[in-house]
Amino acid sequence: MKKYNIAWIIVDSVRNYHSHDDRSKLRIMDKLAENGIEFENVVTSAPSTVMSISSMMTSIPAYFIGRNYNDFRFDNKFFVSLSNILKNHGWTSRALLMHPDIREKLTVFDLVEKKYWPKSFSHKDWWDNSKIFELLKNTLKIDGNSKPDKPIFWFLDFNCRKDAQTSNIVEDSIKLFNQYGYNNENTIFILCSDHGYPDPNTGITPEYLKKNKLTHDMFMTDDNIMIPLILTYPACKEGIKIDNLCSSLDIMPTILDLLEINVEKDIKDKWYGKSLINLINSEKLDNLENRRVRV
Repeated sequence: MKKYNIAWIIVDSVRNYHSHDDRSKLRIMDKLAENGIEFENVVTSAPSTVMSISSMMTSIPAYFIGRNYNDFRFDNKFFVSLSNILKNHGWTSRALLMHPDIREKLTVFDLVEKKYWPKSFSHKDWWDNSKIFELLKNTLKIDGNSKPDKPIFWFLDFNCRKDAQTSNIVEDSIKLFNQYGYNNENTIFILCSDHGYPDPNTGITPEYLKKNKLTHDMFMTDDNIMIPLILTYPACKEGIKIDNLCSSLDIMPTILDLLEINVEKDIKDKWYGKSLINLINSEKLDNLENRRVRV
């Protein structure tokens, strides 16, 4: 078993291509890809936050977990999550989530402990990008430069909406991790979005959605269901681009494969995702073909 730290950063509703609005692929995604592996054709399991993230953390399609946002109730006794597997093998889990409702719904994570919260923080508040960064900085500062006794699974939740500094904040977060000893020798870094967003060039603008009483999670177009995904890990290949069709469900099996964690067969049999390690190593992966990855 390889006890690497994990720093998983999601930026809500970023598309997998560059555009001229606030949902554009981030500059830091291109920069990080220079030192790692970029998957160019990744389909999310659902174009909504709690549904898509819960699927990533279980490798189970969103429609098995809940029909929609309002119905969503994650059952840790029934679904085995990445956090639970890692905790059982000695990892500490820390999630920094923006929205109070999502903090309550996404029980696939352990939230960062309150002892790390700055005094101004309250659960009832929306934590914007600057607050998520402040919480990360405060937590790392309290930990200090000493190496933690256990490896840590970090999950950071940023939001690109109406924040032109999102790319800079994400980049600063990665630099902050590096400053406190999380680096390419001991940490798996994952940078992606949970889902995309309808491109205004199609006529589906936020104003259109509001006027017609629609929400973005009703659309199955590529701009809304394809996500950027960049992965780096100790001794990984650099500057690799993979254009095979992959799924967000593949991320969890890939991480566990990198960590060399063996999972019980009855749990693995429920996964719909596949490890992408052989694909990264330029080996043909027949079991990636003919899968249903869209919902």
